Amino acid sequence: MVFSVNKKDISEKLQSLISIIPSKANMMVLSNFKIQADSAENQITVTATDLNITTIIKITANVIENGTVLVSAKHLSDIINSLTESQINFSLRDDHLVIECGNSNFSIISYIESSLFPEISVIDNSNEFTFDAGSFKTLIQSSVFCASTDQNQSICNGVYFKIEENLLTMAATDTKRIGEAKLTAEFSNETPYEIILPTRALLFLEKAIHNDIDDIVIKYDEHRISFQLQNILLISNKFEGRYPSYSVAFRNPTSTTLIVDKNAMKDAVRRVSLLSEDDDKLIKISLNDTEVKVESLISERGNAKETISNFKYDGEEVYYCLNARLLQTILNAVESDEVVFKFRSEVEPIWLMNNANYENLEIRFILMPMRIDRR
Repeated sequence: MVFSVNKKDISEKLQSLISIIPSKANMMVLSNFKIQADSAENQITVTATDLNITTIIKITANVIENGTVLVSAKHLSDIINSLTESQINFSLRDDHLVIECGNSNFSIISYIESSLFPEISVIDNSNEFTFDAGSFKTLIQSSVFCASTDQNQSICNGVYFKIEENLLTMAATDTKRIGEAKLTAEFSNETPYEIILPTRALLFLEKAIHNDIDDIVIKYDEHRISFQLQNILLISNKFEGRYPSYSVAFRNPTSTTLIVDKNAMKDAVRRVSLLSEDDDKLIKISLNDTEVKVESLISERGNAKETISNFKYDGEEVYYCLNARLLQTILNAVESDEVVFKFRSEVEPIWLMNNANYENLEIRFILMPMRIDRR
């Protein structure tokens, strides 16, 4: 196997593939990239898998001799990143992958036969749909951050994804907050399809979708789903289990509305939470017709408060105790200059939304308030 490739064409792609490699692989073969060189196509194919998520990337190269090799993903990525911006030459000599660039020369031993790498089959059936890649990226950004990281909530570690007639829905929850985004598009899917996707798969896709990528192609079968972006293919297995009925939190209509400058709220929450010593950084937000007041809670070092005067509020005087850290993550996901809060009571879910209308997108969030003694 002999080929050469420019660093700029391979470095970033390998770095993104590292996220698919399991940090503690039960099988040594899964710690490797599989590299295949094809002189007919003048490209190399790099594959990474953890058996649940598989990513295949095709990279333009000058291929002189075909071949296949398994090479340590971490060592190869580290070496490529360390090289100068120049052409990199690769050759397979016996069981060593030789990498040459300028005055640098590396030789990585390939311990494992390429035939031992898991067989990867693509999804090839009639369940295929094409969507705007930018809108799909918004679906990811509006939901994935709400997924749980608690291993005791394994089903909530994933992201719910549903395909139905002319509608895509993506949602995630850690039981304290919910992010949901819906994309309407013209396509036919008579039988709804539901899947729980690993967050790592979606985070990989989010980074892979750039401004020069117009479309994403989705295919699925009973057990797997795939996403195609130009020369990138990601295949994901289904999570086992049933996702929580998160939509119940959206059933009760809200009765009061607060519209406030997003950055003013973000800055106030960030500043007053500096004196909150607990992990949740609890804060209190008080509302009336003259001011929005944000205060710190549970602190032996003092207290902090800040008022916001530029807002619109149509309800009675009330307060809410909120997790500042979770509130900030939602505010970071809001795209409009103003954020809309919708309330029903002091103990019921709070809705947060963009103060803007999008042609094909509906985005909404929920944050659960905390109960505290009135003071």
